[in-house]
Amino acid sequence: MRRDKPHSTLTEFRLCKEFGWTPKALARQPAKTVEAFVVIMNEMDRQTEEEMRKAKREVKQGVR
Repeated sequence: MRRDKPHSTLTEFRLCKEFGWTPKALARQPAKTVEAFVVIMNEMDRQTEEEMRKAKREVKQGVR
């Protein structure tokens, strides 16, 4: 399933929330650091989605 890229303000909000930054602190981060952290968040989201799909399949199959 393909999703649109999230709005930049949502990404900024998540970065601040996940890493405890203020918006000013985020603005001071090197672009490479921010890019790496966005990649990490995206991978964590992907893994969470896969775990949810797996859990749903197991529930449908009656496996716990």
